[in-house]
Amino acid sequence: MQNEVANVVELPYYCSVKVHRLMCLDLMKFIDRISQIFSAIESVRPGCVSGIQALCSLQNAMEKAKLLILHCSYSSKIYLAITGDKIMLRCEKIRSALELCLSQLQNMVPPLLASQISRIVDDLRVVTFTVESSEDEAGKVVLALIQQDMAASDSVNMLELKALQLAALRLHITSHMALLIEKRSIKKLLDKILDTDPTKKKILKYLLYLLRKYGKSIGGHRTENNITQHKKSLNQSTEPEMQVEKAREEAQLDVFDTPEPPDEFLCPLSERLMYDPVIIAN
Repeated sequence: MQNEVANVVELPYYCSVKVHRLMCLDLMKFIDRISQIFSAIESVRPGCVSGIQALCSLQNAMEKAKLLILHCSYSSKIYLAITGDKIMLRCEKIRSALELCLSQLQNMVPPLLASQISRIVDDLRVVTFTVESSEDEAGKVVLALIQQDMAASDSVNMLELKALQLAALRLHITSHMALLIEKRSIKKLLDKILDTDPTKKKILKYLLYLLRKYGKSIGGHRTENNITQHKKSLNQSTEPEMQVEKAREEAQLDVFDTPEPPDEFLCPLSERLMYDPVIIAN
């Protein structure tokens, strides 16, 4: 178990879930409850092979839950919305794994501890995970747009504009700061993506293209006059002006940046900075 503990994912106290908040809160509640009795379960030392496997699987499921919560805290809001069904399925798989492991361990611990486990198992059996209606609506409208596979263009496409405005409103991307954070989140996803997943890469690039193209028009409710002005600005913009705008945007994003630590200082699971890293020379 020592190797398992070394890879524990810690949720920071400032962790704020962007999208799928209710599902993540349910997961967090179960993780907190299980964490409170995990040491007691471990101290019982279920020595049989099945007991050790159940304990390891339980910890693995807890780590997956924490990683999913972190994903919903730092990823792109729009991308989280369009992958809502996948997030819900992952929550359900984690729930099933937690229930199975705890049910197995319940018969290997003292009665008092078994009673505590039983209450958690009962709650796991009745919990349901659903995508919130506003996030579901945002995800569906953007997915419908993606499925049309529209070519990039300098002119305003009303389908794109209306879809992005609706999604931004539902996901609370309604300020300049929120827009910058959303763009940066997409860029970070693009930086991490592998060439083995061209579909995801294409989707992320399209989302970034939409935000750059219509960013000035998604700050809450817009009038027809706003849209007309945005059309004119797009039609009148030149390539150098677009490059200047992109550079300005990246400069604003750099305000939130801190120097990137070496890869050796990052946890391989959570990709967060370790407090006391040990580097072994080759």
